[in-house]
Amino acid sequence: MKKFNSIVVFLFIVFFCLNSCDSFLEMPEVSGSVYKKDVFSNRKDTEGMLWRAYHRGLREGLPEGWGINHGTLASLSGELTRGYSWHAGYNIVVNGPSTNLDASGQYQGSPANFDENWEVIRACWLIIANIDQVPEEELSSQMKKYMKGESYALMAYRYMGMFIRWGGVPIVRQANEMTDDIKFPRATASQTLDYTLELISLALERLPDTWTDIESGCGHKWEGRLTRGAVLAMKARLLTFAARPLFNSAQPYTTEFGLKYPDDQRELIWLGGYDKKRYEDALQANLDVIEWGKQNGKNLIFTAGEGNVNDYEQAIEDYGRGVAELNGPETILAFKVESDQQVYNNMNEGYNFSGYVDAGERSQRGVLTNFVRLYRDRDGGEIDWPAVGESVPRPISDFAANIDKIEARFRVDICVPGKFGRSNDGDANWNEGIWYMGSFTESAEIAASMARATEGRSIGVPTKFYYKAGARRWLEFPLFRLAENYLHIAECYNELGQTDNALHYLNIIRGRAGIPLVENGTTQEVRDLIVREKALEYFEENHRYYDVKHWKHPEIGTKILGGDMTEISFLRNGSGNTMSALVSYWDAYSYTGYWHPKWFLEPFRQDEVNKGIIVQNPGY
Repeated sequence: MKKFNSIVVFLFIVFFCLNSCDSFLEMPEVSGSVYKKDVFSNRKDTEGMLWRAYHRGLREGLPEGWGINHGTLASLSGELTRGYSWHAGYNIVVNGPSTNLDASGQYQGSPANFDENWEVIRACWLIIANIDQVPEEELSSQMKKYMKGESYALMAYRYMGMFIRWGGVPIVRQANEMTDDIKFPRATASQTLDYTLELISLALERLPDTWTDIESGCGHKWEGRLTRGAVLAMKARLLTFAARPLFNSAQPYTTEFGLKYPDDQRELIWLGGYDKKRYEDALQANLDVIEWGKQNGKNLIFTAGEGNVNDYEQAIEDYGRGVAELNGPETILAFKVESDQQVYNNMNEGYNFSGYVDAGERSQRGVLTNFVRLYRDRDGGEIDWPAVGESVPRPISDFAANIDKIEARFRVDICVPGKFGRSNDGDANWNEGIWYMGSFTESAEIAASMARATEGRSIGVPTKFYYKAGARRWLEFPLFRLAENYLHIAECYNELGQTDNALHYLNIIRGRAGIPLVENGTTQEVRDLIVREKALEYFEENHRYYDVKHWKHPEIGTKILGGDMTEISFLRNGSGNTMSALVSYWDAYSYTGYWHPKWFLEPFRQDEVNKGIIVQNPGY
């Protein structure tokens, strides 16, 4: 690791601006710089430093910057098209990751913001070490305790993400000074896991269950602030990933997939063998989240209730509220963005189809047919979509019939202009004219487009997180919501051989979505159902890319994370972008996604590896 350069960013110069009664959701403005002794002399600057750590600490993977972010993750996992051809994400999807800086100094080829992990961790350790200097009359001892808990939790969040993405990473236990010789080698995967659990325990000891009634300086709720429930959800996700086959197996994935890696370095990427107890620990951690929710007003939005199936319209409403309702009962923690924040434009354009879908870009944010095929009809059956290679286009009446009978979650996730999905009448951002469709006049043009998607592609565009948004200008991206824990409980029970218990929790999610319940199945059958439900329930929430890798899903490289990607194309009558203008449709090859087994874990920056401290992951 380099000495005080890119991996560990030191924050002796601190951004700050918030006073006690400013909104917690607001992004701190850059108003100047101060040194530690000045930051921790008053409440305003201390809180500003913590708010900055929140903003940078929780946005990992979200639409901002280059490298692997939200749009790229969705493209890699086969959910959405690959995005702008000039964006770094495009190159990653079709060519794989690079470990080097480009000529302009931008790190284009690996997960975005690896350096930012250390910036956040540094800031949090500074807060923990220095917050007691703030005068008691400005910041009570109780609030100092809570803020230390938040700092431990933010570090745990970043370490959880690094463990999932890289395996073992350097462990930093203090805010080192500029005079220190900083050379932290990678810890093993087990050590990284244990350290993250240690941070989680320290956070749980200090955080409240709710901020509703806690003194804040101006008497409002601190929505979006970390709670014990968010940290319990963090622990549950961490232990679930630790239990999955990528880390929890008889041998490291390098042996299985023919990647060369020294035996004495295998524990950097592997937990040392299979242990059933990891699933038992993960199960209990997820059950703890559900129990915490019951005690603190957090619950799955499910009108019909356990053991039942929502009717179609109610399924739309419950799922839509679950993923998009501001401060909803299902959301444990969300990344919150307001319209006056700088990051909003990137976030909004990344999730709302306005601005990213037009004739010039030909629906580059459209939904791939690979993913659309996962949605069932209302009765739980498969939908007959066209296959690449069919000799003639299908009439648009066939498309309309398929859309009319598709399951409820699709109605929230994806806008099909002229059919449904807007739920936002009066807002120009949701105008059906944004949807771009091809206008082919010659039979040769149609034949060419049936072979390869060109214009008019994509069945629809994503609208998740904007259910019944109207002209709303805020975005709430759920980082932890309770449906994840129900599905993880099902996963753990199934891997422990308790399929009946697994189906109980799986059926809660299916019933909420209006899908018929499953009465029985083998371990493999139930595993396949869980994987499918997780994909649909968490479309565009940055889960699928990491899920399928850690499951070592058998379709990786052929249908997921690589392989041929396809898109629906349409023929229109020459005028208009509405459903009534469409004549026929087909599925066509779009591009081939990249996959190589080395990509089970992501690469470290080569300029860090070259320093001789960081051991690179296999294959890079």
